[in-house]
Amino acid sequence: MATRLGLLPTWQNPVDRFKPDYGVIKPDLQIGTPYTGGGSDPTLSDEDVLSGFVDQMYARFTPQQVAYDARSEDEIRASVAAWLRPSYDQAIVNRQELTRLNKANLDADAIARGMGASTYVSDVKNRQQNAEAGDIASLEADYGSVLSKYVLDSVDSENNRMLEAEKFNAEARQSAYDKAYTAALSLFEQYKKTAKRSGGGGPVPTSLENCEAFLSMLSVEERKTVYEASTAQGARYRAELIASVGTAGYFQLMVKYPSKP
Repeated sequence: MATRLGLLPTWQNPVDRFKPDYGVIKPDLQIGTPYTGGGSDPTLSDEDVLSGFVDQMYARFTPQQVAYDARSEDEIRASVAAWLRPSYDQAIVNRQELTRLNKANLDADAIARGMGASTYVSDVKNRQQNAEAGDIASLEADYGSVLSKYVLDSVDSENNRMLEAEKFNAEARQSAYDKAYTAALSLFEQYKKTAKRSGGGGPVPTSLENCEAFLSMLSVEERKTVYEASTAQGARYRAELIASVGTAGYFQLMVKYPSKP
């Protein structure tokens, strides 16, 4: 085993070291009155201890969040217009070309008939020009209608994807919290049992840093000997750890420095 722990006691509340903001509303536990048995911190209520375990376990189970960057309506409109507008522009050009061709044929026919620039020819050309304007206006109206439909459908799809991502994240957080809460209850039961078994004086407390340094130097098997107090020396080390960081802090050390590979 490594060197003995005992140095000047500088106790640090282990619960304060684990405060993740995970966006899940924890239930109002209302467990009971503070426990004041040996080896535990009398300033911590059972609710504080369990809450600390939940926070620590949630830090282990925290899920990876899905981030969906939804496109804005302006971005969608620009994207749709980029592939939709060229076909309408080409249709307008084709319609204008048809008018030009009709006018050219009309002029050629008028010259062949010796009519020249008659009032009749001018009237026919005006009607063709008006027909072109009407067709182009119809194309523009159709373009606006189709563009709006595609944009609205795409905006709805983007919003649905964003809601699905938010729902997935919420369910993942809740699942992680459920796992953390179950694990915390198990730790809390051990905490209560250990707190009842912890005696009064004897072990010399030390700092949390010394406790962590001590456990980090032990092998997995050596930690198991300490945690299970399977030897007299292991029992002494275990008692000193509890005296140093309290029962809640002791179980947090067990999580941080496990006795299993």
